[in-house]
Amino acid sequence: MNKFEAMRRFVHVAQTGSFTQAAAALHLPKSSISAAVESLEQLLGTRLFQRSTRRVTLTHDGAIYLAQCRQILHDIDALESQFQHDNDSVRGVIKVDMPSRFANKTVLPRLSEWCDRYPRVNIVISSTDYHIDPIKSGVDCLIRVGNQGNSLLIARPLTQYRIINCISPTYVQRYGTPSTLADLQQHRIIGYIPTINHSTSTDHNSALFDYVEHGQNDQCTVPSVVSVTNSDAYTSACLAGLGIAQIPEMGVTDYLNTGRLIRILPQYEAAPMPVSILYPSRSQLPKRLSLFMDWLDSIVKTAVMNQ
Repeated sequence: MNKFEAMRRFVHVAQTGSFTQAAAALHLPKSSISAAVESLEQLLGTRLFQRSTRRVTLTHDGAIYLAQCRQILHDIDALESQFQHDNDSVRGVIKVDMPSRFANKTVLPRLSEWCDRYPRVNIVISSTDYHIDPIKSGVDCLIRVGNQGNSLLIARPLTQYRIINCISPTYVQRYGTPSTLADLQQHRIIGYIPTINHSTSTDHNSALFDYVEHGQNDQCTVPSVVSVTNSDAYTSACLAGLGIAQIPEMGVTDYLNTGRLIRILPQYEAAPMPVSILYPSRSQLPKRLSLFMDWLDSIVKTAVMNQ
């Protein structure tokens, strides 16, 4: 068996955690998947998986080998894709992770255009708001909102989202409308926690309200009774009257126009948040991925112009 094909089958087992699921995904007999992994283990002189009746997990050596396999297979794919010169020849799978609200509002309504242009490319979209390792997760690129700090990933800027302060009519009926920063102590804000696993040391009785004053970023602490972990839940909590939300204007324009959300404290808005495509530092990208990132850039710019 071709060594690169064996590596590809090994990667599928690692991603699914199952020989059976890997075989189903590749439309191959389970025995051929097992044979591929066994041949690699014999070649390397080490076990790549710990096998039990219920699960398959990577060994320490297997985890190291997986990262290298992904890099090698990616480089081969990128090299071959450079010779795809027309739309029908561009093929393969693109796995992209993005916030659910960005997917629902910006990407999915326009995705048929991409599919019509490149019919042999399959798109897999996952939706999370927190940081993930694209290499370990098998993702080609990420869309993230906000500053990425010291990320080791390459960031391709797409746009900046204006952040506005919102409440719902239900909230106004129960708590009124704040007009100053001091008023916020008598109100409540919706907390945002990127992942619940990191929330053990969080003070759930309060959350931060970000704002810019005299050109300087600042914060104040506001009482809170509800915290959420993703952008859709954050908007839904605001619509339900559970607190003040500091949210990208682009995602709630319809709610503002219909009166389901009300903008407040325009003199105390947070700094705009950058939106970026993040991808691993690689010298050569598959042509389909480069084309997809160019397409994302174009639809985001169109959306910003039309808001």
